[in-house]
Amino acid sequence: MILKEFAELLFPRKCCVCGDLLGVQEQFICSECQSDIPYTYFWNWRENPAEEILWGRAYFQKVISLFYYSRDNEYSSLVRKVKYGNGISLGHYLGRMLGELSRESFSDIDLIVPVPVHPFRLFTRGYNQAKVISEGISEGLGGVPVIDSLLRRSRYSSSQTTISMESKWENVKGGFSLRKGSMVERVKEKHILLVDDVLTSGATAQVCYELLHNIEGVRVSLATLAFVRR
Repeated sequence: MILKEFAELLFPRKCCVCGDLLGVQEQFICSECQSDIPYTYFWNWRENPAEEILWGRAYFQKVISLFYYSRDNEYSSLVRKVKYGNGISLGHYLGRMLGELSRESFSDIDLIVPVPVHPFRLFTRGYNQAKVISEGISEGLGGVPVIDSLLRRSRYSSSQTTISMESKWENVKGGFSLRKGSMVERVKEKHILLVDDVLTSGATAQVCYELLHNIEGVRVSLATLAFVRR
C-alpha cells in the first residue's frame, strides 16, 4: 500500500470524467462522477430507444447500452478516451461494468463478437476498442468467449463520428465481410452478442447483423458503451 501511495504522488491518477484526483480505492472514475453516470437502464427496458431505431432493419434479440452520449455531456469523454486515448484499461473497466449490469438480460449469450476495425486503423491505433470492450463484457458475464475473427473490415472508411447521419449508411455499406470455413461452423445455432463502442444511426450494427443472421440458427443481440440520445 505504501508503494502504491508513493507511486500516486509521482504519477497522480485523475478521474476520466471530471479530472479530479482519484482516491486510493477509486478506479478511472471518482465516486461522485460514478454516482452520476447517465445510465440508460436498457438492460431492464424492453423496446427501449436503442431497439426502436433498428426496428424494421434488423431483428436483434436485445439491444443494450451502458450510458447516454451527447457532445455537451462530460461523460462523452469516456468514449473518446477508450477510442483514441490508448484507453485499453478504461475500456475493460467500462465493459466489465456493462457486463455485470446486463448479466441477467444476457444470461443465454454463447459468444461475443466485436465489430472489427480495418487493419490499417488497427495498426495506427494499436488496438480495436470494440474488442477491448468485449473482453470487459466477457469478464462481467462470467467468461463468455470472445471471437474477433468472425467478421472483418474489408474496406477502409472514414470514422462514423465525423460524418452526417445521412452518410453513415453509405460509409459502411459493403465495408464488412464474414470469414468462411470452420469459424462459421463454430457459431451455428449460437446466440451472439455483437459489441461496438457507440450506437448512433445503427448503420454499422445493421450491416454486421445481416452478415451474422445469414449463419444457420444464429440469434444476435447488441451491446454498446454509449447510446446517442436523439
